[in-house]
Amino acid sequence: MPASTSRAPGLFVVNSQRLGGPIVIDVRGYALYRSDADRASPSRSACVGECTATWLPVMAGELSRLRVVGMDRGRLGRLVRSDGTEQLTLSGWPLYGYSGDAFPGDANGHGLNGWYVISPSGERAGRATS
Repeated sequence: MPASTSRAPGLFVVNSQRLGGPIVIDVRGYALYRSDADRASPSRSACVGECTATWLPVMAGELSRLRVVGMDRGRLGRLVRSDGTEQLTLSGWPLYGYSGDAFPGDANGHGLNGWYVISPSGERAGRATS
């Protein structure tokens, strides 16, 4: 299971054969997700309380120290969550890990109840898996 919300400082774009296109992963190789329940403009996270045990908010940290490969750094931002912590955003969409991804490269949460792996542009990546 991926570590909690303090993911290592790096975002990378890789091509996912499973999802049929580019996706964003963290430095450990875990897919990053967005939720249809969230908002991009203005950035807002609807995942609070028990939700964060399954969908792990990616904390923003110091953006200038974040390594970014294969995507536009200008798309990154942060939002202040209701608990006062700062969450990393991509094109306004709050970023999350998924506790159901056991290994790097997994995308087990893609298409699950409005959750999708995120593409480098901030859109839903590829296609939902069955």
